[in-house]
Amino acid sequence: MKVKVIVHGHAREYFPDLSEKFEYEFAPGDRASDMLTEEGIKKELIKRAAADDEPVPFSHELCRDESIILLTPMAGG
Repeated sequence: MKVKVIVHGHAREYFPDLSEKFEYEFAPGDRASDMLTEEGIKKELIKRAAADDEPVPFSHELCRDESIILLTPMAGG
């Protein structure tokens, strides 16, 4: 099963192909936190997550064909 992932902010440099958007294949029962772990992304790099435009915790169970948006903490000065 797959979800569409959109990464906003500087953390996208740690995801596949430095792309803001990509598809992630997952197994039933996988959670947003599992996706971060599998991709080797430290949770501290991601401030919030949303699924189909609704805020969700990192314990959110991924659902086929949903869009996951990952937001990084504000940076800069």
